[in-house]
Amino acid sequence: MLHTIKGWLTAPVVEVIDGRPVQTAEARRMKRGTPQGGVISPLLANCYFRRFLLAWHGHGHRDQLDAHVVNYADDFVICCRPGNAPAAMERMSALMTRLGLEVNTTKTRIARLPEELFDFLGYTVGRFYGKDGRPYIGTRPSRKAVKSLLRRIHARTSRQWYPDEPANTVARISSLVRGWCGYFNQGPVLPIYELIRSYTERRVRRWLMRRAGRRGTGFRQIPDEFLYETLGLYAAPRRRADLPRAKV
Repeated sequence: MLHTIKGWLTAPVVEVIDGRPVQTAEARRMKRGTPQGGVISPLLANCYFRRFLLAWHGHGHRDQLDAHVVNYADDFVICCRPGNAPAAMERMSALMTRLGLEVNTTKTRIARLPEELFDFLGYTVGRFYGKDGRPYIGTRPSRKAVKSLLRRIHARTSRQWYPDEPANTVARISSLVRGWCGYFNQGPVLPIYELIRSYTERRVRRWLMRRAGRRGTGFRQIPDEFLYETLGLYAAPRRRADLPRAKV
């Protein structure tokens, strides 16, 4: 088992830099951290974070500061009463140092709700407003998460994929959008779904036109029925009732 873990920790990473694949092994050279996207990273993060949580609770920090930790692997938020945030951050940093871990200071900050917003696990958390203008504390997909999906759709409909069959490209894009919508289904998501649906249709139409050696946007030449019924493009929900729901 230790041999397998070591292999995961020292595995090289292939990144695309300036359009060409480059293999790096920074974790192996520095003997610190895990390779970017390594499958062992979440497991080790949970192992270390369990020690942090045991110390956070066992040393009384949670009860003294009324500070509750919410985490997923190595991403976490400490929720506490106003005025306790500086002390919570100081104690958290001290515990992490004792565990031999470093806190990413560029991504760590104190956010006071509802005046400020913060991002966690792809969602933006903070104060939003309903249709009647009434404020509420809630979530919405972060701008970074939306832009990331659009970039992936753009990359999958670029020139390099012209040799691919339309059914394969549409199936891949449908998988991306379906998975994204399945995860980001909390808060005011319908306007964002509309943006994604419009962008996806535009990119697929343009890709089909360029692939066939034709110019134009394809709006007149390629109807919605061809995209959704013939090619099977996934349609992001248009109504709240169509949003995916967990089974009880």
